[in-house]
Amino acid sequence: MSDKPSLRDYIGCHAAGETSREEAPATIAAWDYDEEWFDPAHTAPTHQDNTLSVVDQARGLGKPTAEDIEQIRVRRADRGF
Repeated sequence: MSDKPSLRDYIGCHAAGETSREEAPATIAAWDYDEEWFDPAHTAPTHQDNTLSVVDQARGLGKPTAEDIEQIRVRRADRGF
């Protein structure tokens, strides 16, 4: 784990209504993502907190919404990712 804030925790706070619908996609798109490493012992993205897999996992649970995901995708593309 890194010393950086947890994206998983941030998405959880957003899902609980602690951040605005306008703020969250921008924050998630600008997140300082870690490089994802493969560990065959972890089939779900639970061993790293700051990767795009965390966003994918949250999307599968309906948090963030499909509209949020599209905004995140567009903002990341605008940043060259």
